[in-house]
Amino acid sequence: MKQTDRDRRMLARTQLLMVVVSLVPLGVLFYISAQYVFQPLLDQGQNMTVYGLVALLGFTAITVVLGYVLVRRDTVRTIEAISECEKRLDQLYEATGRLAELAEPSQLHVALLEVATEAVGAERAGLWIRERDELKLVAAHGMSLDRGGAIPLPIGQGLVGLAAEQGRTLRNQEPTDTDRSWDDRVVTKTTSSLVVPLILRGELAAVLDLRNRLLEPEFTPVDEQLAEGLARQVILFLDNAQFRTNEAQFEGAVGDLVKTVTEKHLCWSGHVDNVAAIAGRLAAKLNLAPEKQEALRLACLVHDLGLLDAAKVDIGPPGGPVDHAGDGADRLEAMSLWADAAPIVRHHHEQMDGRGPLGRRGFAIPMTARILALAEYVDTVTNPASPWGKMTVLDVVAEISNEEDKRFDPTVVKAFVEEHTQTHAIRSGEVPTTVEEPDPDPDPDPAAKEGGDPWAVPGS
Repeated sequence: MKQTDRDRRMLARTQLLMVVVSLVPLGVLFYISAQYVFQPLLDQGQNMTVYGLVALLGFTAITVVLGYVLVRRDTVRTIEAISECEKRLDQLYEATGRLAELAEPSQLHVALLEVATEAVGAERAGLWIRERDELKLVAAHGMSLDRGGAIPLPIGQGLVGLAAEQGRTLRNQEPTDTDRSWDDRVVTKTTSSLVVPLILRGELAAVLDLRNRLLEPEFTPVDEQLAEGLARQVILFLDNAQFRTNEAQFEGAVGDLVKTVTEKHLCWSGHVDNVAAIAGRLAAKLNLAPEKQEALRLACLVHDLGLLDAAKVDIGPPGGPVDHAGDGADRLEAMSLWADAAPIVRHHHEQMDGRGPLGRRGFAIPMTARILALAEYVDTVTNPASPWGKMTVLDVVAEISNEEDKRFDPTVVKAFVEEHTQTHAIRSGEVPTTVEEPDPDPDPDPAAKEGGDPWAVPGS
């Protein structure tokens, strides 16, 4: 922020007071000299001595005034420099805040260049990612990425390669032949440069390449400190983003493996996807919070994992031996990847009337488990591949709509019946009919006001 008029007036008053305080003693000294020193000297004929003393006192007064003028100038400059530094720090703080909100590495790359060019006033910028012994341009600002990223740059060549090789920032160094050749390729010209290596755990990860200071001939030491501070923050963000990407890929791969094993050896083909689709639509219709929808999605994926401990999986009530819910939850609690799904899996065979394996009833059963319970039951009794698949969806609607059926949460039942009725009407071109349902129990779980169906598939 710039110095305000009020600050300038306060500084002027302070400087004036200092001048007055300094000149008053000189004035007193001059008065005393005029009264008691100059006259005796003039009487003795020492006129030159008097003139010299007067000149010395006048010169001292002028020196004091000029000194304070210079002090004021330097003070103003210092204040403005501090203000500029505060502004730069504010820019760095805001920039890191904006970058921290991004999760995708590609988004971080683009945002970094936009923030960096704005912070240091650069005309163009590029981000080079290390790939073995080469650097590849993955993002560009103010120049063509297609032209610049076509050919990798070996480490050690050009200013970017030198900064990568030496692991230090290069500021305003003379461009090399490699830089001039690269400028010709992207139709640019380098007049000043600021090249910052991004180091992670002692290893080079990337290079931030800033070129051509807009308002000044060269990049300043303050620009260098700002770019280095930004680079230190960004490399952590990039590392976190890459970790999240790897984690998501790992989770997806493990999830696919679990689904394949489950459907091939424990239940029947399509069961996991069907249950997830039904539960997803119900969760969205009931406005479940996004984090609960995600936990439910995971639970749908692994809800039959406990069947690994069952001697025979196609016996007992629909869905197999009910003990597999607890066995599966025990397995999931031991794995951090699936721990959030464990309570849902443990309770997904509980019934609202308390006739489940744990004897839980009503609101003691998590809403997500109540949704999963109905979703699994629907696919289990309607899927032709299931050992219990002898019913149609209309049969299920009639069965669970019966007031004497107390197994499932009326709120979930109503959502399923409405969703099926609407879907059936859309497919047949009929007007949906209203299905009378018992008054639903209130949902004890907090529900989000907004939310989509992130993994819905065509209705069963």
